[in-house]
Amino acid sequence: MKIFNNQPAVLLKRSLDLLMRHHRNISENVANLNVIDYERKPTRFLDELSEAHRRTALHTTNPRHIVPDPSEIPPPEWERGPVEITREMTDLAQNQIRYDFSTRAMRRKFEDLTRAITGRIR
Repeated sequence: MKIFNNQPAVLLKRSLDLLMRHHRNISENVANLNVIDYERKPTRFLDELSEAHRRTALHTTNPRHIVPDPSEIPPPEWERGPVEITREMTDLAQNQIRYDFSTRAMRRKFEDLTRAITGRIR
């Protein structure tokens, strides 16, 4: 149905999936903090979310308007290398804030649908 698969709903679903994957990568990085020669797994959340948005948005007719695929660009040097616990905890806090926002936005969307179906405000 178009009600559940419109652009904002699809983007919110994709956002939640990416945030869960980012949380998993952060958890693996923290778990392997003391492993010698372990390189952190970067998750480029904002790049992947903008790519998901680009795929669900209107398409352009001129190929010069489309930006390169962010997943093909290697991560910058500061995202690779050994695990630093302060950076991981910062990433975890930011990820949690984004996840909370996305779940609240999804909940509001379904509350609006419930109000429209039942005709009651509360």
